[in-house]
Amino acid sequence: MLAAVRTRWGAPGEVVELRQVPKPEPTDDQVLVRVRATSINRSDYYSVAAPMILLRPMLGGFRRPKSPLIGGDFAGVVEAVGKDVAGFEPGDEVFGSRTGAFAEYVAARMLALKPANVTFEEAAAVPVSALTALQALRDHGRLRPGQSVLVNGASGAVGTFAVPIAKALGAGTVTAVCRTRNVEQARELGADRVIDYTQDDFTEGSERYDVIVDIAGSKSWRRIRRVLAPDGTLVMVGAQASGPLIGPLGHVLRTWIASRFSSRKAVFFVAKVNLPDLEVLRELLESGKVRPAIERVYPFAQIAEALTEMGEGHARAKLVVTL
Repeated sequence: MLAAVRTRWGAPGEVVELRQVPKPEPTDDQVLVRVRATSINRSDYYSVAAPMILLRPMLGGFRRPKSPLIGGDFAGVVEAVGKDVAGFEPGDEVFGSRTGAFAEYVAARMLALKPANVTFEEAAAVPVSALTALQALRDHGRLRPGQSVLVNGASGAVGTFAVPIAKALGAGTVTAVCRTRNVEQARELGADRVIDYTQDDFTEGSERYDVIVDIAGSKSWRRIRRVLAPDGTLVMVGAQASGPLIGPLGHVLRTWIASRFSSRKAVFFVAKVNLPDLEVLRELLESGKVRPAIERVYPFAQIAEALTEMGEGHARAKLVVTL
């Protein structure tokens, strides 16, 4: 099968190539899916460029990646089903997550049936980004109905899911922080209030928030705590790179340490792909409460370009690749 691979760390345009590799053989508990679309996450860019030197072992190897395969999100059609798998059969349209999804086929365990009211491109945009938003709000922010939420970085891959998922979970008010060109998109996603960060600083306002989902990582803990409710929670999802050794984790560590001396909480997590949460997302998609926002769709031959766009940090909503 044809797959996008890399055998060394570096800029996507220099190290990513399309190559014929062995088609995966599904085990007894896996489903073989012919991939119709995949999407680009920030983690996919990191797994190619590996700009954070000390974290390269976590990405697959210090000197070079151990596996050439990359990618995570996928949507496609079931081609074969392992003998221990129930609930799927050949011909089913599905979406899910599996390392090596930048390929014509993927053998996966973590997948759900694709709702009929979303396209393959839309479904492929969902798994990692929407799971991150869901777990940030529900599990780590412990959002309760009626509470106020602020999403800092509401125009990116995770942010465009965090806004509608917060509404679906019963948030009283959802405030989105983004740049000027994304204000209308945030409103369309369901934000009750939108702050254009090029015009206003949300940390200088009088509003207090029960949960802040921080994807941009653009504010210090000292400023963030000003607008957190006394028992509020800051959930750190991302941050701006602060150095070549550990990248955005520098900001995360500084914020977490500073928060230890406050009644307000700051937490950081890495999303965990699991079947129950994929089913929650399937229901949200089917009900229409969540609709993926896609900025651009690339052909598979341009996947290195899509990864480069993600790495530049200016991607609006989701970047999707079709096969």
